[in-house]
Amino acid sequence: MRRSHLVALVLLVGLGVARIASTYTTFVGTYDEPWHVVMGMEPLQYGSYTYEHQHPPLSRLAVALGPYLDGARAPVHRTNVVDNIDEYYADGNAILYSSGGYWRNLTLARIGTLPFFVLLCVITFLWARRWFSEATGWWALILITCCAPILGHAGLATIDVAGAAGMALALYIVLRWIETPSASWSVGLGLAVAFAFMTKLSAVAFLGAAFLIGLPVAYWLLWRKQGIPAIRNFAIVGFALLLALWVCFGFSTKRLIDTWGPSPALDRALRDYPVLTTPVEFVMSMPLPLSEMVTGVRNVYRHDAAGHGSFLLGEYRTSGWWYFFPIVLAVKTPLGMLLLGVAGVASTLWDARVVPWQKLLTALFVLAILAVCMKSRLNLGVRHILAVYPLLAVLGGALAANVIRSRRAITLIPVALVVWTVIDSVRAHPDYLAHFNELVGAHPENILAESDLDWGQDLARLSHRLKDLNVDRIAIAYFGSALLERADLPTYRTLDPKQPTPGFVAISLHHRMMSRARDGSYAWLDKYTPRERIGKSIDLFYIPE
Repeated sequence: MRRSHLVALVLLVGLGVARIASTYTTFVGTYDEPWHVVMGMEPLQYGSYTYEHQHPPLSRLAVALGPYLDGARAPVHRTNVVDNIDEYYADGNAILYSSGGYWRNLTLARIGTLPFFVLLCVITFLWARRWFSEATGWWALILITCCAPILGHAGLATIDVAGAAGMALALYIVLRWIETPSASWSVGLGLAVAFAFMTKLSAVAFLGAAFLIGLPVAYWLLWRKQGIPAIRNFAIVGFALLLALWVCFGFSTKRLIDTWGPSPALDRALRDYPVLTTPVEFVMSMPLPLSEMVTGVRNVYRHDAAGHGSFLLGEYRTSGWWYFFPIVLAVKTPLGMLLLGVAGVASTLWDARVVPWQKLLTALFVLAILAVCMKSRLNLGVRHILAVYPLLAVLGGALAANVIRSRRAITLIPVALVVWTVIDSVRAHPDYLAHFNELVGAHPENILAESDLDWGQDLARLSHRLKDLNVDRIAIAYFGSALLERADLPTYRTLDPKQPTPGFVAISLHHRMMSRARDGSYAWLDKYTPRERIGKSIDLFYIPE
């Protein structure tokens, strides 16, 4: 890579980092941030990882490291299984509100996500540049660094961007390994897959689906050409993967023996989620090595089987919708990027017989990830499908580069779509998290009302606005994990979900839409018009006497 290109790469990614960092002091901690911080603090502070296994430790360690190095600590080590998760949230908030100061600790935690954002951008650029063209690399980099869902979640102390980066790295190394199935690339693939598993366990399902597509290609290119040496390379991949996971999760003879004995985490999972009498459940219940990871996969499986409360198009369900994620992508993706990405996937598949297999797999990986998400009952937002965005950026960038290179009359269209994506991200700032594209209109809460719109992020904005209005008392229904008593609010009380409350009323859109759809809570507010919307996620009313 030429020096000028390296400088341009650093500047573009650095601009994305700067835009993300500028949002830190606007938004209080979103609902899951204290949870991930305390989960990552446990191994740093106590040398164990026992609280919760649905998510692996690496990405959580990253967000806890900053507060830990600054002296923040969890108030207690919960050595017993605790059924009340509020205690973990309280411990996470104790870390964030500790002596260093809330905004300082929250910023230090959120910085832990930035390396994963940088990795995601670099992999996107390298992927596009290697298998498509130099120009594709730059178009793809512009798209990914201006993608509002990526920017929004990269600004939080959570694990979703880390999971997307881990997936991108693993899939990139898969293609490099198929191209050059040497021992060194086999080791690299094993380590990359382990890295993906260590950032987010959804990678198990995503990579499983991608490998089902990629393995026939690997077989055709490797086994038919190499024969027995191909078996060696597959074995090296497996050995490197298992060894890396074992080291990361903690290798010891006692840990292996304990895996075959009682497991408090597994016992809790059995209580939390229904035990399913299916062949899959039987296999998932077998005692295996890598106890923490296996327990985590078991818990994710049970959680998915049990479902989770979610909201779509005015309806509340715990079983999810098969079309949830297509709708989420349609309304949350910048429209210019969406049109380019979808057209890029379609054109690649249309030319499947003539395009190189690397390009074809890029498009098929998008469909594999989408298919896994569509089957899931955990319909919790675009954050669960962030892994498609680097692939869409690559394919959209490739389409733009090809059309521009052809010098046809339609050359201005892809340029306009890229510019549209850039403008969209500028317009979204700083509300990347709650941003929707032009398909939605003025009321996105009618479509989605959970982490895609309201994750508790606008409490500080509410506090500032109430001071401007000289409000001295208010009734609040707040969805979030930030502490109301530390939010510098006027005298407040909890808003009654069933009875009208006179005076100033503030309600999170999560409660106004999702709670109402679930059990009719706060339906009495429907006959009133909000005075204004605070940020993107809180409606402020004045209810007359």
